[in-house]
Amino acid sequence: MNSGSKATISGIVLSEQETVTLDELAGLCTVEQSWVVELVEQGALEPLGSAGREWSFSAGALGRVRTAARLRRDLELDAAGIALALELLDEIDLLRARLRSLD
Repeated sequence: MNSGSKATISGIVLSEQETVTLDELAGLCTVEQSWVVELVEQGALEPLGSAGREWSFSAGALGRVRTAARLRRDLELDAAGIALALELLDEIDLLRARLRSLD
């Protein structure tokens, strides 16, 4: 890389109170909308609002979908396996929080 060139990084910052649509969620996580719908059907994600295109998701869903995408890519899990893995990861986080509160 030339010492005079600079890389440009762009991004958006979302607060936990903000929501994204199904289209936005899929686009931001570079996954297919149909796959996000599968995650909802398996209980791995909870949409806000009514069905389909009218769904919105909390900004926290971005991290969850990205984790799900890594599980799909790295471990070749299907949507049901991803839902189970995410549930177990949530349980681990809860248990760690409980342990920290005991200190």
